Amino acid sequence: MGVAAALVTMSALILLTGVLLVEAREVLDWRFFLDPPSRVAAEGGVGPAVAGSLWLTFLVAAIAVPLGVGTAVYLAEYAPPTRLVKAVESVLTNLAGVPSVVYGIAGLALFVRGLGLGPSILAGALTLTALTVPLVVVNCRKALQAVPDEFRWAAFGLGASRWQVVRDQVLPAAAPALLAGCCAALLRAVGAAAPLLMLGAVSFTTFAPGSPNDPLTALPTQIFAWAARPREGFLALAAGASVALLLLMAAMHLVLFAHRRRQKGTWS
Repeated sequence: MGVAAALVTMSALILLTGVLLVEAREVLDWRFFLDPPSRVAAEGGVGPAVAGSLWLTFLVAAIAVPLGVGTAVYLAEYAPPTRLVKAVESVLTNLAGVPSVVYGIAGLALFVRGLGLGPSILAGALTLTALTVPLVVVNCRKALQAVPDEFRWAAFGLGASRWQVVRDQVLPAAAPALLAGCCAALLRAVGAAAPLLMLGAVSFTTFAPGSPNDPLTALPTQIFAWAARPREGFLALAAGASVALLLLMAAMHLVLFAHRRRQKGTWS
């Protein structure tokens, strides 16, 4: 059953990619991935949007992964089973399922207007971090709870402290699942368009963002902007930007795969 599901998923992904490549065949070349967008469809590119997505991915990973994993470790290994802890876990689980547009409205009120960050890369990263952290916590907590208790009791029996048990036994055993959970959460953030649109992401900029304070732009919002234009040629640009987004997600999967292979070799 699992193999059949994987084959169906892979076939659907290949079909989707093929449709996008056919639609974007007129615009896809190396310049498309470097040039800025243009009001002329034949001259448009996704260079600034790719740079914006890379900035967002880096900042969200730098903030959400340590915060989410740390919270998951505390809830799974240190927190007592009190009503308050159970309530916090329930809230985090519910937050992981909240529609992304709700986070966009909250980010607009808190980061763009409240903190005065404006529609910047930093405001987008903080909003996507709020979107990502609950999912990281939920995924990583499940990964930690899947580690057999025998690992913990054996280490405790040898005189190890709780931190030594977590650091030397639990985290290495759960590492592949932790990476998978973090990657799944980051992929949701990378592909989210609604929160960034709510923040006022720009769809036309002639330069790639060079710092977190630069105007917010990303591949999902660029795809939306081009797909909404009725003029001929912009649908091909939207398809090409979709291919670029799929390539970015595929690169993240390859990084995850490489880390899992390395860790399997280190801890086997």
